[in-house]
Amino acid sequence: MSHFIKVCGITNSKDLEYVSSINIDAVGFNLYEKSKRYIDLREAKSLASLLPQEHQVFLIFVNQSADFVSMSLEQIPNAIPQFHGEEDQEYCESFGKRYVKAIRINANTDLEKINQNYKSAKMLIFDSFDEKEYGGTGQTFDLNLLEDGVKMPYLVAGGIDDSNFQKALLLKNCIGIDVCSSVEEKPGIKDHSKLKNLVEKVRSFHV
Repeated sequence: MSHFIKVCGITNSKDLEYVSSINIDAVGFNLYEKSKRYIDLREAKSLASLLPQEHQVFLIFVNQSADFVSMSLEQIPNAIPQFHGEEDQEYCESFGKRYVKAIRINANTDLEKINQNYKSAKMLIFDSFDEKEYGGTGQTFDLNLLEDGVKMPYLVAGGIDDSNFQKALLLKNCIGIDVCSSVEEKPGIKDHSKLKNLVEKVRSFHV
């Protein structure tokens, strides 16, 4: 099985051109204004138009208005909405598209409840919990929290790099990784050598 690789927090055409050349599956554009990797909808639409069709586009939203989400999905109709805040299932389903739900996990996360509440999702993304940040912190979390508890396909995010991706990909129902800060020079600017190294290692790793 080929593992799914998503590169999140793309902010510029140089990085987009590079990541689209190195055998990844998806990119993420962050439309949450408080993010260090925020780009506006106009920029996201422009970048999405440059991406080869075989790559998926994820638009990251955090507790944003339904009107804004709808407008964004109208502007970039092939995009997959990724909800990274406290959005409930009803909200996520209201846009009539398969969606991705990101979960900021800690020891108190009820995985049974997550399985039930977001069973309509295309996939889940598990990221480290931070009280102030919604993703992109580079913080890892205890992957044992996911052991046998998730009943649907998911990606692992949160400080994933060439030292820990193997453990993530060995987890039951984990289909891939979502990387951001671990492959950056600074927020919003990717380190191409780190990206290339990680992608090559993931592609050569077989469960």
